[in-house]
Amino acid sequence: MSRRAVVHQFTAVLAGRDAVGQHTVAVERLLREMGCRTTTFAAHTRRDAGLRARHFLEHEHYPAPDLILYQMSTGSPVADYLLTRTEPLIIDYHNITPAAAFEPWERHVGAELARARRQLARMARRARSAIADSHYNAAELHSLGLRDVAVVPVIRQTPPVRSRRPKSSDAPTMLFVGRVAPNKRHEDLIGALALLQERWPAARLVLVGETSSIAYESALRKLVEHLGLRQSVKFAGSVSQRVLDSHYASASVYVSASTHEGFCVPLIEAMSARLPVVARAAAAVPETVGGAGLLVDSDGPLGLSEAVDRVLSDGSLRGALVERGRRRSEVFDPQTVRRQMREALEPLLAAA
Repeated sequence: MSRRAVVHQFTAVLAGRDAVGQHTVAVERLLREMGCRTTTFAAHTRRDAGLRARHFLEHEHYPAPDLILYQMSTGSPVADYLLTRTEPLIIDYHNITPAAAFEPWERHVGAELARARRQLARMARRARSAIADSHYNAAELHSLGLRDVAVVPVIRQTPPVRSRRPKSSDAPTMLFVGRVAPNKRHEDLIGALALLQERWPAARLVLVGETSSIAYESALRKLVEHLGLRQSVKFAGSVSQRVLDSHYASASVYVSASTHEGFCVPLIEAMSARLPVVARAAAAVPETVGGAGLLVDSDGPLGLSEAVDRVLSDGSLRGALVERGRRRSEVFDPQTVRRQMREALEPLLAAA
């Protein structure tokens, strides 16, 4: 490029503990390293973001950029605004939770997610090309008619943690990291724990993540009480990186019951932390795990419980999963993914 390209990056919410937020910050830094002049705009910015973002409504006072890059993961007035712009537009797509998952619990969130999918269809027609963080997400963009889609995983900013090997005297601990949201199916994790305690009475479940639905979390807590698991299930909420690392280090197995993931960064974190992974084989999860975990095809808690029991009972299986997970996590090393993102961005910048 004979001059420094101007790239304006947009996102709905910029938050430091959110995978999309971390990715957005990493992409801005990468663009600057590539010689671009760049500014990030958001509808909401949280204090932990690690990057100063302008409110998106201030954008109209800025000179027109050469390229707009939109980090899309939910419905937002940001998308409506970008649809009014004429500059070349690139979507970096992180998937949208199906509205049906939220509608029974938080109708307003379901409406926002339904709006997001309508916005995505319009953005796909408007965009020049796209980046998706999984082939699963790319397939959705292809179905909307957007053909030029590069696949680049999420850029993680947190260093890998190293899990200690749990002692035989430790209580078996299942860990899940992610929002308390209906698509994550926490009720199946709780049900799996109840079944697991028939063979492992001291087994515990730790749920890390902020709440996206108060009504859903309330129902989960009632389920815990009904099953007599009050002393065995911990709702840890949103935690610092230090505390999160300690949860990865002390867990016995990472378990995901989620029915919808566009990529799922915690799976990579767990494998990097030398935790064996048990996960429901849904959406992008098989692609992310890549054969390095035990995947469960069945619905409900029984299959998850049986898989966790196998991991706890079979030291050879556990060791094999830990080693396969370690190798798989290296595929998503932040520096490796940064190089992939640079390779995806270079032709887009050259064409701007």
